[in-house]
Amino acid sequence: MAILDALASADPAVFPDGLSVADVAKVLDREKSVVSRQLKSLLETGMVSRRDSGRYELSWRLFALAVRAGDQRLTKLAAPLLLRLTETVRERTYLSVLSDGEVLTVMSEGSRRSIEAVNWVGRTIPVNRSSSGMALLMDYEDDHILDLVRRGENGVPDREARAFLAQVQESRRRGYTIANRVFDPELLGIGAPVRDFTGRIKAAVNISGPAFRIEPHIQAFGGHLLSAVKALQASLCSDVRAGTGPSEL
Repeated sequence: MAILDALASADPAVFPDGLSVADVAKVLDREKSVVSRQLKSLLETGMVSRRDSGRYELSWRLFALAVRAGDQRLTKLAAPLLLRLTETVRERTYLSVLSDGEVLTVMSEGSRRSIEAVNWVGRTIPVNRSSSGMALLMDYEDDHILDLVRRGENGVPDREARAFLAQVQESRRRGYTIANRVFDPELLGIGAPVRDFTGRIKAAVNISGPAFRIEPHIQAFGGHLLSAVKALQASLCSDVRAGTGPSEL
């Protein structure tokens, strides 16, 4: 772990081609022979890669494992927070991610009310039809958003794509998104992005339910949603600061 941390912390401006055995030994204050053996083991397991120059760097396999581990950590931390949010607003809540240009629901918590939005876990929806889609695209460049929407759902007319972009732009200022009777003429959704420790949008949490119930409480629900997302982000970041959890990799 110390070697992986040393490789991850190397300044790319100083070490553009990675670290040599001597570099790692100097950083860790260890014998070169010990470091060499450990690097060889890490190379054999695919945790690090070696360039033609003989210098070492973190491998793409390690990055792939880190992403998967981070995804698992996200769902574990999100579960109790979705339950708490659902109990507060008494409407169904969802955790979604961007998958191949669409919104994929990975987790949902039901309100246990007789009339509520459906459980959408494992299913996808076009980004322009969901409050989560708006939230997941908040950091995208405007032109990229327009291109993504136009290519989806058998081609969206330019006017509709630009109307969606305007909603995303308004959501950036507000802090959360609103999809009022967009996916269904009787449903209203409110969404917010979830950021990882790097500040990048990792997922989205949204509240969805009958428009007649949610519409009078949009501002209050938006506040509850942002509080839940803030708590989730704090949990994700605390693992990294404390040096615990797989996302540290």
